[in-house]
Amino acid sequence: MSPDCHAAFLETRSARRAAALLACLALAACSSSSGAGGQAGDGGDGGSGGDDAGALDASGGGSDAGAGHDGASGTDASLGGDTGAHAEGGAGEGGPAATPWVMGYYPSWHDPANGGDYAVSSIDWDGLTHVAAAFYLPDASGGWASGTFDTATATALVAAAHAHGKKAIASIGGAGSGPAFEGATQNAMSTFVSSLEALVAMGYDGLDLDWEGGSLTAAQDQALQTSLIQALRQQSPGAILALTAGFENENSLDDLSWYGAIAAQLDQINLMTYGMAGAWQGWESWHASPLHWNQVSSTPTGIDASVAHYLAAGVPGSKLGIGIGFYGLCYTAPVTAPVQALSGSTVSASDGTMSYPNILASYYAPGAYHYDSAAEAPYLTLSGSNPQQCTYVTYEDPASIAAKGAWLKAQGLGGVILWEIGEGFVSGGATLAAQNPLLEATRSAFLQ
Repeated sequence: MSPDCHAAFLETRSARRAAALLACLALAACSSSSGAGGQAGDGGDGGSGGDDAGALDASGGGSDAGAGHDGASGTDASLGGDTGAHAEGGAGEGGPAATPWVMGYYPSWHDPANGGDYAVSSIDWDGLTHVAAAFYLPDASGGWASGTFDTATATALVAAAHAHGKKAIASIGGAGSGPAFEGATQNAMSTFVSSLEALVAMGYDGLDLDWEGGSLTAAQDQALQTSLIQALRQQSPGAILALTAGFENENSLDDLSWYGAIAAQLDQINLMTYGMAGAWQGWESWHASPLHWNQVSSTPTGIDASVAHYLAAGVPGSKLGIGIGFYGLCYTAPVTAPVQALSGSTVSASDGTMSYPNILASYYAPGAYHYDSAAEAPYLTLSGSNPQQCTYVTYEDPASIAAKGAWLKAQGLGGVILWEIGEGFVSGGATLAAQNPLLEATRSAFLQ
């Protein structure tokens, strides 16, 4: 991937967008604007739209088919029934999940041949069931744009996955890819489907559609996605089809009915439940990936709340996944903990810069560590004398991963995605397990 594309993904990837719970989760909207959707990226001051008056309404996920629009809506009454989708690792609808899927994203820039330091041979496969090659970037002609996952790395990744008994998935799109998806599906659907089928033919076990953003309405995007998913399911009924979706902001809920309708055509719908906070107007400091929402309108995100909304929309629990980020968010002074007034604090670094090994090396100290047992999330309280002037760092660690694994199994959900496994690589470890401590944590939490 070119440096410009790499920087763009690092800057924006963290910007991710049971009926009985909805009544107690709902809050009155605190603002009428929905124009702020970004999360803070490296060097940012709260993410795109972070200074808008409507930031409290921001649909923090920014990643579903309607990202950047006023919510999603169903678009195709003729979706039909299940045409061969088989929930990987999940039980039947309504039953508890069997072994969950654990799908880790492997971006091509991590390969040493592309200037990275996380070779395919360094992956701890015991912590995964699936690996996703990130990303294949669509172009308007239905082919692949510059910066697409390279063939040499793809060949090595697929071979290694299969040698370890794991599934290899081609992830399509990524941050800001919506307009490219729109061009490919509006202007060259047949060619685009053929390009995707060629990935399956080369050895991938399935496809992950990571359609983020776009210039059309939510309904238009979802209609295009429906046509694409139906064409792929018809052409490759045995291939795994996964779709990413955003988390929900409790002050500005989306219409998720389309996800309930399209779920029959898919094996997985994975929520990108990381980067769930930012230094936006109207917000207080919060956790990057809180398992439980605290019911406070100034910190309007939680994995449990988002999952409840998707379940209420009709997505079977056995097909629904959550997300774990192998990175953290860095808040500057005066914030030192969650649920504090920002008072000028910004999020100065996140995805990429605040990788797990960087947090361990430059920020972590036993005396700085705290664990919010209500949210099930760790954080560090710091002086600010560190590379990014962080005074509050919210991140993921083995304890919070264990909590997510126990909760996911209790809820009967399908699995988890990891963005991204290279950000958990500790190069000095003597064994693969020591080099991949967060993958070891996911193995213990989800696969045992």
